Amino acid sequence: MLLLPSASIKKQVTYPTEMLPSRYFSRIPLLFLFLFAALPSIRANDTLVTLAAGGLVPMKSSTVIMESENLHITLHRVTVDYVFRNASNQDIDAIVAFPMPELDGSILEVSPVDLPSKDPTNFMSFKLTVDGKPVSPKIEVRAFKKDEDITEKLKSLGVPVSVLDPRLKAAVAKLPKVQITQLAEQQWIVNENPDPAGKDYSGIWPWWQTRIQFYWTQHFRANSTLHVSHTYVPVVGGSYIDDDGSHIAQRYCGGAALDQIKELKTKVEQRQEPGLALWWRGLQYILTTANNWAGPIKHFHMQIDSDSTDDILLTCMPSIRQTAPAHYELDASDFHPDRNLAIVILQPHQNQSASPATQ
Repeated sequence: MLLLPSASIKKQVTYPTEMLPSRYFSRIPLLFLFLFAALPSIRANDTLVTLAAGGLVPMKSSTVIMESENLHITLHRVTVDYVFRNASNQDIDAIVAFPMPELDGSILEVSPVDLPSKDPTNFMSFKLTVDGKPVSPKIEVRAFKKDEDITEKLKSLGVPVSVLDPRLKAAVAKLPKVQITQLAEQQWIVNENPDPAGKDYSGIWPWWQTRIQFYWTQHFRANSTLHVSHTYVPVVGGSYIDDDGSHIAQRYCGGAALDQIKELKTKVEQRQEPGLALWWRGLQYILTTANNWAGPIKHFHMQIDSDSTDDILLTCMPSIRQTAPAHYELDASDFHPDRNLAIVILQPHQNQSASPATQ
């Protein structure tokens, strides 16, 4: 979560630069593995921000403490419950924000990304409550090309900023041909099949990144606590395991689980169901933005639930322990995260595009 005293408005902007991975790269699997290695699929913890002239800028609070964070992760939903405390003797009005994963137009075009929602802005079905009451945050949508903010330039052309906007291709196609050529030369768009008549724009797609942030003004009463909760559906990456599992196990500190992986893969293959294979399904959660609040997290509790008792969880995060079948926990006091959470869950997965004729 992001926070800032409302008076601290600065004319600069810095943004987290994490990108959304595709769920599957069936046409370019090697590219998928490379991208997924670099791009997380669960976005950041809430963190402190200023509302700068160009957008929301992370900053650090010296008076608002995160008393507790309860984090519950599954492949289907992430739920976070916070308790904040204003340790000062004065009320604080602050802008708090939740940044969504960056959307890259090129990744969305060349890979079948399975977004949880068709909403072009709230594509992860983000919901927020404060002290148990629903809050409707404001939304900021901006476009970047190699970290250059091109939002206003796109708006001046009448082109939607979000790469998910269904009106985007038609808007670009309506531009004068010289402008379309310029956009292609600047590598803001790709125009694979130029149509002299301007009626076929199926080959046009955006080559910029969209960054979306939800934000709201929050009142922190002096020497008081505040309960904030939010939930969203993660965009989960993954692919089938085509070796003995050693590659993914090594990457996620799961060397001791190789025999278990081999056993599960054999069990899946013996089922002989079309399209069924052992998959790794990965996601990440950004913990380190919690350091923007005053001091450590006084009490941090994380729960991870997999779908089945046969599933295998791999992670390099220390101190996570299995407390029940398909259930894992981490509990810490005065928690000062020095790394982000990356997990992989190995499980049988049905490729919906598969058919007996293609196996």
